[in-house]
Amino acid sequence: MLKNKTQSVLAMMVVGLLISTASPLLAASPTGKWRGSWNSNTTGHSGPLKARVRKVDHDTYRALFVGRFAGVIPFAYPARLDRVAGTSNQYTSSQRLPLLGTYRMNATVTSTRIRANFRGGRDSGTFNLTR
Repeated sequence: MLKNKTQSVLAMMVVGLLISTASPLLAASPTGKWRGSWNSNTTGHSGPLKARVRKVDHDTYRALFVGRFAGVIPFAYPARLDRVAGTSNQYTSSQRLPLLGTYRMNATVTSTRIRANFRGGRDSGTFNLTR
Protein backbone atom coordinates (compact mmCIF):
# COMPACT_ATOMS: atom_id res chain seq x y z
CA MET A 1 0.00 0.00 0.00
CA LEU A 2 2.83 2.42 0.86
CA LYS A 3 4.43 1.63 -2.52
CA ASN A 4 1.21 2.62 -4.38
CA LYS A 5 0.91 5.88 -2.43
CA THR A 6 4.56 6.71 -3.10
CA GLN A 7 4.10 6.06 -6.82
CA SER A 8 0.96 8.23 -6.87
CA VAL A 9 2.74 11.10 -5.09
CA LEU A 10 5.72 10.85 -7.46
CA ALA A 11 3.41 10.82 -10.50
CA MET A 12 1.58 13.91 -9.22
CA MET A 13 4.91 15.68 -8.62
CA VAL A 14 6.09 14.90 -12.15
CA VAL A 15 2.82 16.15 -13.66
CA GLY A 16 3.00 19.31 -11.53
CA LEU A 17 6.59 19.92 -12.61
CA LEU A 18 5.69 19.47 -16.28
CA ILE A 19 2.76 21.88 -15.99
CA SER A 20 4.78 24.52 -14.13
CA THR A 21 7.68 24.49 -16.61
CA ALA A 22 5.65 24.28 -19.81
CA SER A 23 5.77 27.53 -21.78
CA PRO A 24 2.35 28.81 -22.79
CA LEU A 25 1.50 29.08 -26.46
CA LEU A 26 1.26 32.80 -26.93
CA ALA A 27 0.27 34.09 -30.33
CA ALA A 28 3.10 36.12 -31.83
CA SER A 29 1.54 39.11 -33.53
CA PRO A 30 3.07 40.07 -36.86
CA THR A 31 1.74 43.64 -36.49
CA GLY A 32 4.35 46.34 -37.02
CA LYS A 33 7.39 47.19 -39.12
CA TRP A 34 9.96 44.61 -40.20
CA ARG A 35 13.31 44.67 -42.07
CA GLY A 36 15.34 41.96 -43.68
CA SER A 37 15.95 40.32 -47.01
CA TRP A 38 14.45 38.06 -49.64
CA ASN A 39 16.17 35.30 -51.55
CA SER A 40 15.15 33.38 -54.66
CA ASN A 41 16.03 29.69 -54.50
CA THR A 42 15.31 29.44 -58.23
CA THR A 43 17.46 32.26 -59.63
CA GLY A 44 19.81 33.02 -56.75
CA HIS A 45 18.73 36.67 -56.74
CA SER A 46 18.32 38.41 -53.40
CA GLY A 47 17.84 41.86 -51.96
CA PRO A 48 16.64 44.03 -49.11
CA LEU A 49 13.07 43.73 -47.89
CA LYS A 50 10.82 45.75 -45.59
CA ALA A 51 7.32 44.96 -44.43
CA ARG A 52 4.51 46.75 -42.67
CA VAL A 53 1.82 44.52 -41.19
CA ARG A 54 -1.52 45.60 -39.76
CA LYS A 55 -4.20 43.58 -38.03
CA VAL A 56 -7.56 43.03 -39.74
CA ASP A 57 -9.03 40.67 -37.13
CA HIS A 58 -7.87 37.98 -34.69
CA ASP A 59 -6.75 35.60 -37.46
CA THR A 60 -6.11 37.93 -40.41
CA TYR A 61 -3.42 40.51 -41.17
CA ARG A 62 -2.57 42.68 -44.18
CA ALA A 63 1.08 42.99 -45.13
CA LEU A 64 2.90 45.11 -47.66
CA PHE A 65 6.35 43.77 -48.52
CA VAL A 66 8.58 46.29 -50.29
CA GLY A 67 11.97 45.42 -51.69
CA ARG A 68 14.47 45.77 -54.48
CA PHE A 69 15.33 43.40 -57.30
CA ALA A 70 18.85 43.55 -58.77
CA GLY A 71 19.63 46.29 -56.27
CA VAL A 72 17.72 48.99 -58.13
CA ILE A 73 14.31 47.77 -59.32
CA PRO A 74 11.68 48.38 -56.62
CA PHE A 75 8.76 46.03 -56.06
CA ALA A 76 5.79 45.88 -53.71
CA TYR A 77 4.03 42.65 -52.77
CA PRO A 78 0.70 42.98 -50.91
CA ALA A 79 -0.38 39.91 -48.97
CA ARG A 80 -3.24 38.84 -46.76
CA LEU A 81 -1.86 36.66 -43.96
CA ASP A 82 -4.34 34.13 -42.57
CA ARG A 83 -3.50 32.27 -39.35
CA VAL A 84 -3.40 28.51 -39.86
CA ALA A 85 -6.19 26.94 -37.78
CA GLY A 86 -4.96 25.41 -34.55
CA THR A 87 -1.66 27.31 -34.52
CA SER A 88 -0.52 30.46 -32.77
CA ASN A 89 2.25 31.59 -35.12
CA GLN A 90 1.75 30.01 -38.57
CA TYR A 91 0.29 32.01 -41.46
CA THR A 92 -0.54 31.38 -45.11
CA SER A 93 -1.12 33.70 -48.02
CA SER A 94 -2.21 33.37 -51.61
CA GLN A 95 -2.09 36.47 -53.80
CA ARG A 96 -2.52 36.90 -57.54
CA LEU A 97 0.05 39.36 -58.88
CA PRO A 98 -0.33 40.98 -62.32
CA LEU A 99 1.98 39.42 -64.93
CA LEU A 100 3.52 37.09 -62.31
CA GLY A 101 0.70 34.72 -61.44
CA THR A 102 -0.39 33.51 -58.02
CA TYR A 103 2.15 33.65 -55.21
CA ARG A 104 1.67 31.46 -52.16
CA MET A 105 3.48 31.95 -48.89
CA ASN A 106 3.80 30.05 -45.60
CA ALA A 107 5.19 32.09 -42.71
CA THR A 108 6.26 31.47 -39.13
CA VAL A 109 6.13 34.50 -36.84
CA THR A 110 7.84 34.98 -33.49
CA SER A 111 8.03 38.17 -31.46
CA THR A 112 11.24 39.14 -33.29
CA ARG A 113 11.28 37.24 -36.59
CA ILE A 114 9.26 36.38 -39.68
CA ARG A 115 10.51 33.49 -41.78
CA ALA A 116 8.48 32.75 -44.89
CA ASN A 117 8.71 30.48 -47.90
CA PHE A 118 7.11 31.66 -51.13
CA ARG A 119 6.30 29.98 -54.42
CA GLY A 120 4.78 31.44 -57.53
CA GLY A 121 5.16 31.65 -61.26
CA ARG A 122 8.55 30.12 -61.95
CA ASP A 123 10.09 31.28 -58.70
CA SER A 124 10.41 30.16 -55.08
CA GLY A 125 12.38 31.45 -52.16
CA THR A 126 12.40 32.93 -48.68
CA PHE A 127 11.67 36.11 -46.76
CA ASN A 128 13.66 36.64 -43.56
CA LEU A 129 12.67 39.67 -41.48
CA THR A 130 13.32 40.97 -37.97
CA ARG A 131 11.99 43.85 -35.88
